Amino acid sequence: MKNILFILTLILTSNLVRCQVTSNIISKTEFYNIKINNITLDDIQGTEGNQIELINLIPATIQESNIDPDGEFCYYTYDGFEIGFSGNLGTEHLILGGFEITKNNWNITIQGVTVTIGDNISVLGNVIFNTQTNGSRSIVYQYCDGCNNFISIYINASNEITKIIYIEQT
Repeated sequence: MKNILFILTLILTSNLVRCQVTSNIISKTEFYNIKINNITLDDIQGTEGNQIELINLIPATIQESNIDPDGEFCYYTYDGFEIGFSGNLGTEHLILGGFEITKNNWNITIQGVTVTIGDNISVLGNVIFNTQTNGSRSIVYQYCDGCNNFISIYINASNEITKIIYIEQT
C-alpha cells in the first residue's frame, strides 16, 4: 500500500510540476552529479535498481522493498528516503524513476551546496521559486527547460525545506 501511495505521489506531483514550471537550469553534468548523502545521481542510476548494488552503494538499511517479478519496476523504502526504478520503453534496463526525501538523515548536494529537511532555503542562494495553485512553493532544478527529469525542493511559509523529490517522466 505504501508503494502505491509513493507511485501516486510521484504521478500527481509530476502533473502539478508540469504545469507552468520555472526551473533553475544547471548543466547536465552538474545535474547528474547532484548527490544524495554524497552519492551521485549517476551512481544511483548505474545500479538500475539492483538490490545488491543499492545495498553496496547506500550505507543504510532497506526497510521495505517491492521488486516486480517481471523486472518492470522496483521500489525501496529507507528511513526518510524512498526510491523507485521503472522500465523505459524499448530498453531492458530500469531507470531511476523517482525518489523522495522526507527526513533530515538524508541530504542533497546541488552545485556544492548541501541541504536537508528543515534547512532554510537561503543557503541555496539566489534561486527561482514556483508557486502551486494551493499556495505551496518549490524550487525546481533541471538541466534544460522542459526536460523530463527534475529535482523539486518543497518549502513551507518559513522558507524551510519540507520535502525533496526527483522525478523522471517517461
